[in-house]
Amino acid sequence: MFNLIRFLSVLGLSALLFTSCAKKSQDILDTDVSSSERSASVSAPDLVQFSESQSRSGAPVYEVLPGPAVMNPAMNPTPFSDNIAMTTGSYQISIEDLDPDDSPNSRDQVKSVDIRFKGNDGREYKIDHIAIIHKQAGTGDHTFFGGIGRNKIMHGNTGIGTQLMPKMFAYITLWGTTDLKDATTDTIIAANRLIHLMVATRVRDDDLKMIASGDTDKSDHDFHRAETHIILPPQDLQGNMDPVPGTDHGFLHMMFENVILTGADREFDAAYEILPGPAVINPNLNPTPFSNKIALGSGSFSVETKDVTDEDATDSEDAVLSVNIRYTRDNGQTFVVDNIQVVHKEAGTGDHTFFGGVGYDKLMHGNTGIGTPLMPQLFSFITLWGVADLKDGDGNVLAAKRPIHIMVSSRVRTPDLSLINATDSDQSDHNQIEVHVIFPPQDTAGNPSPVPGTDYGFLHLMFEHANLIQ
Repeated sequence: MFNLIRFLSVLGLSALLFTSCAKKSQDILDTDVSSSERSASVSAPDLVQFSESQSRSGAPVYEVLPGPAVMNPAMNPTPFSDNIAMTTGSYQISIEDLDPDDSPNSRDQVKSVDIRFKGNDGREYKIDHIAIIHKQAGTGDHTFFGGIGRNKIMHGNTGIGTQLMPKMFAYITLWGTTDLKDATTDTIIAANRLIHLMVATRVRDDDLKMIASGDTDKSDHDFHRAETHIILPPQDLQGNMDPVPGTDHGFLHMMFENVILTGADREFDAAYEILPGPAVINPNLNPTPFSNKIALGSGSFSVETKDVTDEDATDSEDAVLSVNIRYTRDNGQTFVVDNIQVVHKEAGTGDHTFFGGVGYDKLMHGNTGIGTPLMPQLFSFITLWGVADLKDGDGNVLAAKRPIHIMVSSRVRTPDLSLINATDSDQSDHNQIEVHVIFPPQDTAGNPSPVPGTDYGFLHLMFEHANLIQ
């Protein structure tokens, strides 16, 4: 029988500790805790949109200097090189995105902006106003989404923006005009210049080398590591070559790393995915599905379960009565689970008990011996192990008969979605309920087996603010 991510052998649980946890959590259940059936649900159908961002204190700030384009080295010099100069600076921006399509009547606007940085020439620059371009639909090389767009796939082979940048996902993108100022004197250096700004997924690696991928989005979708591009290109509003006056090389391309995204239109943490990265509890293990690398998504989760048999047995009556899981990544890729067959294994087999296949009110993970020690101790209101087909959004099977583990549990992530690391005691938040859905990178016999169609070989989906009904 399969063993999820090498779960440890069974250890006895303290009856006193378990009773304490059960009492601590009983008051969030809707009815009598003796029922054999429970269900849980979450709905976050739309991808979260952000309207504000700012630089993070201490995060890298740098200028992209002239050099050969990484995506096409035959083009030189360009603002899309790996020629990097570290510098200092800060920025803050707040936008209003009201109209999705280009029109002179678009109401998209920059509500506030304050961009400051030092160029490689030593000059202190400032931008404190951006007038959004409201152009006629169908004009220019591509749409401006009314002047400001949110949650857009850009660059690469998309036709939106230059092909000399990799394909990426932009949380916020805009086109406008601005006056470039000297920050020390507040005088205008270059008036009415074209400006393009993006708050996007990260397209440079840890050495600040650009990821050269135009056909496939290989950027880092960890929203903690979003980056902001600010470029004043060497051309006028008609697209003619026109170097930016007062700059060292006729253009400016500034980059801010690890920016903060705020102004969400809904709870940003309602649906997200754990990306491959170092395990929070043991950073020496990398990559794992237990990291602090988070990609935001959208979707819904519902499950109805029956827990009749508390001990493992091949004739257990534990079951998933219904399940509907739908998760969509920010690039539009959708995963669906609509049927789960609960595993009824022989008592004493595998690395630990499955509680008959479905368990209610169980202390798990950490040093309990139930589940992986790479997760903190937590209290699981519903836990189950089964086999399921992973499907795409059209119902096509991406991966057949894969192990799946689901927990509806107390919350083990902080408000910024960082994983707590308590393994010796349960320090999870019992007043908030979250859902873990994991397809591990192994088959039902426990052998390594990447899950097809997932890009990473596994899926670890999370839904917060769950409703629990008994």
